[in-house]
Amino acid sequence: MPVPQLKIFRVLWGIEAQFSADINVLFAELHRLGYTGIEASLSDIARLSNNDSNVFQQALHDHKLELIGTVVTSFYPSEPDVWHDLPIDEHLTNLEKQLNELIQFKPIHVNIQGGQDSWSTKQKEEYFEKALEIQAKFPQMTSSHETHRSRALYNPFVTADMVNRFPTLRLTADYSHFPVVCERLLQHSTDDERFRLFASRVDHIHARVGSTQHAQVDDPRESKEESEQMQKWWEMVWNEQKNRKWITLTPEYGPVPYARTSEINVWELTNREMKRQKENYEKWAATIQE
Repeated sequence: MPVPQLKIFRVLWGIEAQFSADINVLFAELHRLGYTGIEASLSDIARLSNNDSNVFQQALHDHKLELIGTVVTSFYPSEPDVWHDLPIDEHLTNLEKQLNELIQFKPIHVNIQGGQDSWSTKQKEEYFEKALEIQAKFPQMTSSHETHRSRALYNPFVTADMVNRFPTLRLTADYSHFPVVCERLLQHSTDDERFRLFASRVDHIHARVGSTQHAQVDDPRESKEESEQMQKWWEMVWNEQKNRKWITLTPEYGPVPYARTSEINVWELTNREMKRQKENYEKWAATIQE
């Protein structure tokens, strides 16, 4: 049987220092390297295009790149890098506002970094109930909530609770955060059950290898146990998605402090992970086609 097309996206996190701040130079190189598109927030888009949405859209078109949009509901314009304890209503307002603004760029999907870890179960349930209502207003854009530290889905146990509570809740699997939060690689049979549950809900993967102490290893080739565990979880997702038209994945390696030192070449690290995932996907696809 045919397998879905694997679409690999590149985040713009720290990209200017890694390669170039010139949007056309950068996008041309990403296309040449074999990326399908980019994953970007509204602030990424504004930064790279000097606040000109037409420039950004033209660059995507000229370099044959697609877009996955990113929404950050804790966004606070005056202090974007400072954590704020925002009320649920403000998170929801930010969600709807950013989805409205992303429409013009025609993303093939939207990743939502939503809510916050400090909320009670009741507050998380209130947030997701209303967030799903907002998402339903945008049927032209599929969207999913990222598993991420400091967000509502910051550990696998909360995530399982919310997935069981809300049948239409879809996930972006950034599993590198879970071993850090739990301080273990989550290899028990009960963990497998949770990840199989998550796999049935995942719409997008952030393929970054993490460890029990860091959300990003220095080099997946030197972290065999962690790499094999993450790959197992990602392939659970691929198995659930094998009847789709395409599967999306972003090798989301970031600069310091995610990279433990400034000596790590994040540009090369990310590109190696992109190639590694293409190879792993081909191996997985061969088992499906047998």
